Amino acid sequence: MPDEPQVLSNLGLSYMLQNNLPRAAETLRRAHERNPADSRVRANLALVLGLEGKQAEAEAIVKADLPPDQAAAKVTALRQLLARKQQRADK
Repeated sequence: MPDEPQVLSNLGLSYMLQNNLPRAAETLRRAHERNPADSRVRANLALVLGLEGKQAEAEAIVKADLPPDQAAAKVTALRQLLARKQQRADK
């Protein structure tokens, strides 16, 4: 089932691990379009967008359909993850 959201999400993560962020984002967007309610797909898409430097879009996706307190916690976690990645890249 090549268009199943979880399959697409896993494929997108594989592209991310190959450092092919544009293809990862495209694949994860397709997964998100097919199942926007799947929190794992949203989180993966937000991660890739954040790695591409699209922080505002990543945060908007993370916050979708969440109460304000949960949205704030998710955004904080995303920012921390991206900051750690940047620190590793700077070394």
